[in-house]
Amino acid sequence: MKLDPIFSDGVVFSEDRPVRVFGAGDSPVTVRLRGEEKIVIPQNGRWLAELPAMSAGGPYTLTVLCGDENIVINDVYVGIVYLLAGQSNAEFTLGESSEPESGYESDPLLRNHFIKRPWIDPDVFGADDGWRSARADDVARWSAIAYLAGRETRRLTGKAVGIVSCFQGASVIESWLPKDVADGFRLAYSDLMIDHYYPDYSAWNGNGLIYEKMLSPLAPFSLCGVIWYQGESDTSVPEGRIYDAELCRFMRTVRSDFMDPGLRFAVIQIADYDQRREYDPEGWKIIQRAQELAVAADGHSKLVVSSDVCESTCIHPTHKTELSVRAAKALLD
Repeated sequence: MKLDPIFSDGVVFSEDRPVRVFGAGDSPVTVRLRGEEKIVIPQNGRWLAELPAMSAGGPYTLTVLCGDENIVINDVYVGIVYLLAGQSNAEFTLGESSEPESGYESDPLLRNHFIKRPWIDPDVFGADDGWRSARADDVARWSAIAYLAGRETRRLTGKAVGIVSCFQGASVIESWLPKDVADGFRLAYSDLMIDHYYPDYSAWNGNGLIYEKMLSPLAPFSLCGVIWYQGESDTSVPEGRIYDAELCRFMRTVRSDFMDPGLRFAVIQIADYDQRREYDPEGWKIIQRAQELAVAADGHSKLVVSSDVCESTCIHPTHKTELSVRAAKALLD
């Protein structure tokens, strides 16, 4: 029997949603948490146990049994869990941001699980690090948005908060979609921004690569919401004209995979960037507009505007605090 990597000491499960525990194996598995028990029979070497939705609280112990094997996961909480996904502005670290070090706080109930990027060795953090609680001397290496949005959510709710960090700089949206879906949005080579075919990005920028290697293995872990910050690598005019359809399809795919048709998204609109807007103003603006259109068409998402709180002189704005607060509030409203 093997548990998937997200199930380790300190795991945070989503409140008021089914608690799903899954892994690999061939023999019957028993899962116990908070007085609930589920016995499941693996199918084709995989198993999934679903326990009833639970209210926020903890700490608890998760027990998984299979024959003589007995896995005990300690320090388990039920609270608010968000997936943070996207490209380099999602990955941008707290230490690189304008947030002063005096704002770095230790908080045992703010936790981050980092999804391993198979093409980067060594990565800063990975699944082997488990769920890391916020420590003032360590959070500089976290994503700024993960830490700051998580901190704000803790302040607003008082509940345990878990952030699942799944990002890759310079990633195009087609890599986040299933390959067959991305293939359906195929454009001519000449219509694509350079990030699609730049050699240094080829490890992750094939259709479906990030979806297959990083995103889909998380499913169907229950989430309370998704923070999505991506689009800078899809800013050719032809790409912008289909980006709203791609983003809508991405949101539907995530909801289907994670078994939550009402899963909420906070879509961060890419910030203004003077240099890109000067030599390709239409392409940059059309992505911003496409993000607006996708949110308007979706029904379960909110647009997080960045232009008035982020500087426009660089593609990676350092001012992430107010932007993160907006993202947190968007998912709680």
